[in-house]
Amino acid sequence: MAPRWENQQEGTSLTEQQRDDPAPEIDLSELHGRTYKCIDDCALCCLCQPELLPDEERAFRAAPKLAAGISESHISPEVEGAAIGLKGRHGACHFLSEKRCTIYDLRTHYCRSFPLNVFVGWRVQVNVNMSCRGVGLPGEDLTALGERLAAGYGSERLSKEVSSANDVFTQFIRNTRDAGVAQSFTSVRGTVEMLEDELTEPIGLSRVMTFAEHGNPRENSSAGDIVRRVRRTEAEADISERALMDGVELFDLPDLSLLPVYVDQELRWKIFKLVGKEIVAYDLHEDGRTMETCRIDPPSIDLLPMNDGGRSTMREYLRTINARDCFLGHGAYLCDLEGYEYNFAQVYLGAAANNMIDLWWRASLLARLAGTDELGPREIREGVTFFDMDLLDLSTIGAFI
Repeated sequence: MAPRWENQQEGTSLTEQQRDDPAPEIDLSELHGRTYKCIDDCALCCLCQPELLPDEERAFRAAPKLAAGISESHISPEVEGAAIGLKGRHGACHFLSEKRCTIYDLRTHYCRSFPLNVFVGWRVQVNVNMSCRGVGLPGEDLTALGERLAAGYGSERLSKEVSSANDVFTQFIRNTRDAGVAQSFTSVRGTVEMLEDELTEPIGLSRVMTFAEHGNPRENSSAGDIVRRVRRTEAEADISERALMDGVELFDLPDLSLLPVYVDQELRWKIFKLVGKEIVAYDLHEDGRTMETCRIDPPSIDLLPMNDGGRSTMREYLRTINARDCFLGHGAYLCDLEGYEYNFAQVYLGAAANNMIDLWWRASLLARLAGTDELGPREIREGVTFFDMDLLDLSTIGAFI
C-alpha cells in the first residue's frame, strides 16, 4: 500500500501519487475581498531585511553598486546566506533614500511580493501582512496579486515544495501519534472557532491558558469535547500578569534590529525597548539613529477594556490567525520543541491564547500613549498593525518561499 499523509485540514487523505500532483492546492482565501495600495513615505517593507535568492546574489555581486548593499549575515541568526544590509545595522534598507527605493526595478523577490507571503505546508497558502498600512485601502485586488505571485513560481516548483513540506507535516503527525498526544488539525481549529468569545475576554483567556498548562484532553478528541473540557476548567491563570511579563520580555532584546517595529498613523517608525525598569519609546530614522520620545512604567499598562466593536474586530483577526497554515505549523513547532509532552490541543490553544494576550497588550500600550482608555475597532486595528508582522515571523514547520 502506498504511504498516506492525512490532510487533517479537510479530513481527507492524500496518496503519494496525489502528493506529486504538479498542480497543488493554492489557498487564497485570506486575500478575498481585500485591496491594497502602497503608501508614499510608509516604507515599512524597507525595514524588513530581505534574503537574496541565489540568482539575485549572483546579479548583485556582479554590479559594484549593488554589491555594496550585500550583508553576509541576516538579523535573524537562523537565516543563512547573503541578504541586503541595513543602514546603521538596524535602520532601513541600504538602498532606501528618503523613503524611496533607489533600485526599484532591481528589487528582490521578497520586496516585490510584499505585503504577501507564500507559505507551503500540505498545500500552498498566500497570507497578507496586515502590519502594512496599505492593506484595505482602495487599490489593487489582493486575490489577483496572490494569483500572479503563486503562478510565478510555476506548478513544478510548487509541487516539489509541497512534497517536501508534506514530509515534515507527516513526521509531525507520526510523532504526535507515537507520543499519544495527537489531535486532528480540523479539531484544534474547530476548537478555536468555538472558543472565540473566551479567547477575547479575560476569564475565558484564563480558562484557556489554565487548560493549556494543566488540561488532560483525550487523544483524537472532537472539537466539542475539547471545548467542554476548557469550559469546565477553573480560571486560575493570571492574564494581566502574563500580559505584563510577556510584554516586557517583548522589548527586552539586546539588539535594536530585533525589536518589533510599529508604523504609526503619521507614518513615523516607532520601536520600544526595555531600559532598566522602563519601556523607552523611540522614533527610528532611516540611517538607524533613534530619538527618545517618552518613557513608560510597564505596570501602568493594563489590559484596557474592549467595547463590542473592539471585541468584534479582535474576533475577526483571531479567525484570520486560526485559518493560517503557518500558525498551525507554529503550534506543531512548539509541540515538537516541548518534546511532545503536551497534547497538541493544549499547545495550539495555548499559542492562540498567548497571541491574543500579546495583541491585547500591544493595543493597550498604543491606546495609553494616545490617551485612550477603551479599545474599539480602531485601537484593535492599530494593535494588529503593530503585531501581525511579528506573528508571520514566528517559527513554524513548513516554509515561506
